[in-house]
Amino acid sequence: MGRARLDPRLRTRLQANPDATAYLIVRVAGDLEQRAQELCSRGVTVQRRLRLISALAVRSTGRQALSLAGEHWVLSIEEDREVRAI
Repeated sequence: MGRARLDPRLRTRLQANPDATAYLIVRVAGDLEQRAQELCSRGVTVQRRLRLISALAVRSTGRQALSLAGEHWVLSIEEDREVRAI
């Protein structure tokens, strides 16, 4: 079983609110489309495919996100936040 890189603070928030909606960036190994289909089959909503970084922007519950963290093909999970130029 793999272990995705997941910030301890994010893990704590997901565990504290397992049914809350989370907007995340999930970096994956392997075929992006195949991974997107896998996420959809688990009830996770894939919002965007980020091909340059081999990642998927998703909407899921905390519970779903935590279960993904153990998949060998999930490299990292982080919050999908607004990025601003300085």
